[in-house]
Amino acid sequence: MSRSGVSYPDLRERLSTAESVRVASFELARALCAFASSHQDSPETQELVLRAREFREYFGPAALVVDGLVRQVGLFPYLTEPADLSVADQIAYEAHRPENMEDDLVFHRPQAEVYRALLGGDNVVLAAPASFGKSLIIDALIATGRYANVVIVVPTLALVDETRRRLSRRFRRRFKIITHATQAQSDRNVIVGTQERVLSIALPDRVDLLVVDEFYKLNPGRDDDERCMLLNEAVYRLLKRAKQFYMLGPNIGSLGRGMQEHLTYRLFMQPSYQTVVSELHEEYRKTDEERLDRLVELCRTFNDPTLIFSRSPKRASQVARALLSAGLGESSKLCERAADWVAAHYHPHWGFAKALRRGIGVHHGRISRALGQLVVRAFNDEQMKFLVCTSTLIEGVNTTARNMMVLDHNINRKSIDLFTFNNIRGRSGRMFRHFVGHVYVFNPPPQDELPMVDAPALTQSESVPESLLIQIDDEDLSEDARRRVEKLRSQDVLRYETLRENDGVDPFSQLQLAQEITDNVDAMASALQWEGMPHYWELKTACELIWRHFDGGRKAPGSVVSASQLAYLVSRLQQGATTADLIGGQRSYATDPDKAVEDTLHFLRTWASFHFPKLLQALDRIQRDVLGRLGLPTGNYEAYATRVENFFLPAEIVALDEYGLPVELARKLRSRLESDGDLDAALAKLKRLDPRALDLSSFERELVRHAQAGL
Repeated sequence: MSRSGVSYPDLRERLSTAESVRVASFELARALCAFASSHQDSPETQELVLRAREFREYFGPAALVVDGLVRQVGLFPYLTEPADLSVADQIAYEAHRPENMEDDLVFHRPQAEVYRALLGGDNVVLAAPASFGKSLIIDALIATGRYANVVIVVPTLALVDETRRRLSRRFRRRFKIITHATQAQSDRNVIVGTQERVLSIALPDRVDLLVVDEFYKLNPGRDDDERCMLLNEAVYRLLKRAKQFYMLGPNIGSLGRGMQEHLTYRLFMQPSYQTVVSELHEEYRKTDEERLDRLVELCRTFNDPTLIFSRSPKRASQVARALLSAGLGESSKLCERAADWVAAHYHPHWGFAKALRRGIGVHHGRISRALGQLVVRAFNDEQMKFLVCTSTLIEGVNTTARNMMVLDHNINRKSIDLFTFNNIRGRSGRMFRHFVGHVYVFNPPPQDELPMVDAPALTQSESVPESLLIQIDDEDLSEDARRRVEKLRSQDVLRYETLRENDGVDPFSQLQLAQEITDNVDAMASALQWEGMPHYWELKTACELIWRHFDGGRKAPGSVVSASQLAYLVSRLQQGATTADLIGGQRSYATDPDKAVEDTLHFLRTWASFHFPKLLQALDRIQRDVLGRLGLPTGNYEAYATRVENFFLPAEIVALDEYGLPVELARKLRSRLESDGDLDAALAKLKRLDPRALDLSSFERELVRHAQAGL
């Protein structure tokens, strides 16, 4: 029992249904006021106010009391009638409104504190729950007009697209939104990219504002350490030219010594501030079969959008099949048309298409970016009730899920820690859509502590790989790091400049490859001295060297299993094979269409568009270095690497996949959009297209309209 005489559990129970609120609204409002008075600024008070806000319409005249409590806890965006506020409350309300925003935007209290700190010129590190509205502060800062060049680093291309679309809606007339290295810059730019993309873009000399989204990924050991080191390199380079930075992410334990000692910032930790309630439901089961059965049973009872987290693409497909077998899902015209198109362009028996036809979405790293955008859009537009995902949707991509089902307690084979669990849990509920989100867990949540986050580029400890250290300017290296780097400077197998140019590639692996060429130059030279288009035996030699020295078996497991298969698939692309051709060539085509399609799409998304071009260019620099110093003719693979990266299509055509046009559709529009490699020109042509005049299906026209709306 609280000091007010009313307990939190009792109030929570009375705020659980609309009927329990309606029958005793005034008494309940009075009890809420008493509790809030004796528990000011407590998480329990804030949660109860949010639950009351969920049922505001059932409070009748006492709804004004709910509004007063909303003001008291600082949730100003949730006030429905600000004109009815007192003069003092109206002043407080307007004080939480950011400058120059065209829409009627008001911050909640901690949001406004962070915003004001940034406007005052402070660097800010913000750790807060998913529903806090961290990204909205970015938009408000850009709207002030104080920043001419803004760089936003995000962890995934899905977030690049979401961020680009959001900023284009608000600022397309005031800023150039740039996501590719080929796009020209203007007087006022917002550059949005992953760490790899940002490192490839010629950055302006002065960056007025650097934003690092999901900054916890600076800390190694969580996901892909190679990407972690590239993020460290990108942030290190940007910090040297950034006037101000804003780092944002979910709740963490603390910041490490490197960030504390080398950066000047204000830290805002908001672990308990809620804008939605996340209600946990324990549905523990012993076996996978029991968990899946219970999940299906619960899904039968849901009427609201439901996001289902699973550990892997294979598991996501299993969940989707279980929902289908149970007769769940509600189709829509969009989903039916999309399923017809997917079946025709990939495989009629692909499980993704079957699920889509019933209004069940599947999202993971083995589908194309455009298809990923499609299912998220359909889910957010309430065109589908269920969306089954892997970790691809827990890193900042916003959905409108009211229910979040955490089916598994691991990602692939790695157990989920408390930090990741909180990130997944935060996907339930959404400001202005669902005040109370429901999280169903089928395994006990992890009990470890939230992690400390640090940046290896700043700590330069013994565990920091040399691939990162060689990218740091000499004057910024510690004494120990300088000694480690000196060993690479003093070797005579490869020029130090070559090691550095192969950004992100382990320098010792480079040296081993160079030594193999040197030791076997008589036998290998002829296979390396090609340029333009290689013969198959030359391509296979390159693939074998890449696979052996650059850890090919671990780059994208499953999609490619050997150097020979890599050479075969790249050669098929060189011969003009379409996605459907590559799917048809898979051995598993007849027996397992899911594997055939998803292995092909994974190859295109990982090996063809990223790993192979990058590693082939590394091999190119190494062979030119080694053969050149021996006085022998050298090869030149640069043009070929670029062509593979773009599937032997114009680069601007392939780039449209990120704008919502699948490559298969972009091929059909090639003659209308091709622009000699100029993405800006291709986007301008896309913007001018009249979908009604195109010889396309109704679904394809809808994809074109959606892409146009995001420009």
